[in-house]
Amino acid sequence: MAVKAIAHSYWRSIKRGTRTFESIPDSVKDDVRTLAKADVQEGVITAEQYEQYIGEPYSNDKTA
Repeated sequence: MAVKAIAHSYWRSIKRGTRTFESIPDSVKDDVRTLAKADVQEGVITAEQYEQYIGEPYSNDKTA
């Protein structure tokens, strides 16, 4: 699955604290989740940070 380019911008804004996950358009939420999960897997953020940013527990389930 290709991640929309705008999702990268939204994800950076969420990590900076200038935007919340709830405030982004539904059309990019899955892509932002994908980027956030990749950051957990790469050790950029922790699973706890994922939950703070995204508002749901981290799951490594590829279908979620």
